[in-house]
Amino acid sequence: MRRIEIKLSEQQYQHIIAERRYGNRINLQEETFGGYEICLHVSSPDIIPATPKMKMINKIELGEVVWKIR
Repeated sequence: MRRIEIKLSEQQYQHIIAERRYGNRINLQEETFGGYEICLHVSSPDIIPATPKMKMINKIELGEVVWKIR
């Protein structure tokens, strides 16, 4: 099985965790079900560094990351 590996800094990881906790809390308060999406933007060819964006309640941009397909 192949996998996509995205390396995050500690700050990026903490930002994702905080947003997920906030979104889960809001969903519980409003009695709704929801999820989140993480989108990795990659230019072709790889001239511009890849940047992930996360969308749950808010849309957050996480900055540049290193990634690869294994």
